[in-house]
Amino acid sequence: MDAKSDVINIPYNGYYRSGVETEDAELTHTNPGTPCGEYLRRFWQPICMSEQLTDLPMAIRIMGENLVVFRDLSGHVGLLHRQCSHRRTSLEYGVIAEHGIRCCYHGWLFDVDGTILETPGEPDDSPIRHTLSHGAYPALEFKGLVFAYMGPPETKPEFPIYDTMELPGDEMVPYALDMPCNWLQVTENPMDPIHSVFLHTRVTRAQFNPAWGAKGILEWHRMKERTGIYLTNTRRWNEYIWTRTAESWTPNFAQPPDVYQDADREKFFPRAGITKWVVPVDNTHCKLIAWRHYSDKLDLGGKGDKTKVGLNAVDFVGQTEGERSYEEGQREPSDFEAQIGQGPITIHKLEHLGWSDTGVAMLRVMLKRGIRDLKKGIEPPTPVKNADGLIPTMSGDVIVKVGKSNVDDQKAQEALGKKVGKIVVDTLPLAHGEREAEIEKRVRKLLE
Repeated sequence: MDAKSDVINIPYNGYYRSGVETEDAELTHTNPGTPCGEYLRRFWQPICMSEQLTDLPMAIRIMGENLVVFRDLSGHVGLLHRQCSHRRTSLEYGVIAEHGIRCCYHGWLFDVDGTILETPGEPDDSPIRHTLSHGAYPALEFKGLVFAYMGPPETKPEFPIYDTMELPGDEMVPYALDMPCNWLQVTENPMDPIHSVFLHTRVTRAQFNPAWGAKGILEWHRMKERTGIYLTNTRRWNEYIWTRTAESWTPNFAQPPDVYQDADREKFFPRAGITKWVVPVDNTHCKLIAWRHYSDKLDLGGKGDKTKVGLNAVDFVGQTEGERSYEEGQREPSDFEAQIGQGPITIHKLEHLGWSDTGVAMLRVMLKRGIRDLKKGIEPPTPVKNADGLIPTMSGDVIVKVGKSNVDDQKAQEALGKKVGKIVVDTLPLAHGEREAEIEKRVRKLLE
């Protein structure tokens, strides 16, 4: 039999399917100069947690670049190319100064913007510091995370503040997880809600709450202005119908709602449980950098524990390397095992996507469009703001009491899910308190 023939549907066909395929480099390669790398560099990216900045500089690697990050003695954050512009000694061994960082080798002093402040071994009239700047990127701290913009200075966007970053009564606890796989494998996860039914509930145990095991009615939608995708997932659980909206913003930002949500009472739009980015380290490693949200509207069962959230740690099972033994991961796999189990860079040509992968396919198409638009000189779109001056988001849960009847319950779920999704979209321009009240008002009217 010819190895090139169609052998997908014959028994024991491994021999015919073992040829080497290449990864989708357009989406998975992010080093400097690559199309996807250039695209990702047009957005502010988190690079570490604030608590990682101590009295010593920290060597990091982001999108294939070796860098050093530090907070100088005046409180400014610097993100510089790691090798000194003089003789290439690593600035991870530098001395943090009042302004910038001083190389240990010959004492050259670099400010956080790359300006060379001193070249002490050179003559006083040396022109070097007036004609040369060190490689540097803009960086800032926001609520316990450090962000950087690594694109062209002339296209630097305003730092985006989403509405979930400024919720009253909401505590945001930073964390960062190292993942030994390509960034896209982790980024795609929020647009694959079916995995929650099986990976997090039916295949192992109820890792969050039993209601997650109810298979819902799914719809995926493109956001306006090509900024991302959101989904509605509507399921029946006992006397409740639960519509959950989750979102992925291009290229690598996502928000799932309350991770410990349970359909045990009526709820009207408690917001995100996680606000997260997946940032490439290189083509085969990435970091998930995020906040866990805690408030009196989330996790009403009290399963979360913010004391367990931080560097390579979060308060739900199976999210990072070293958390459990290999055997434990085999016996009760979760997101970490599912994502790194695809290999360092999964091969898209060897996948067989189904209807439940609609969100994954949509995200890939949107990413490719953004990458190709940028190559044509079209910069990424800017999200619109709401009445609070923040970027409004879709993540949240609506749970209503709807007793079962003799009518087709699947149709009732589908109809309610569509209407709730439309309400969440229609209320995007409103300020926080107004929006929450309006969602409850409109949803209750649906049930009259």
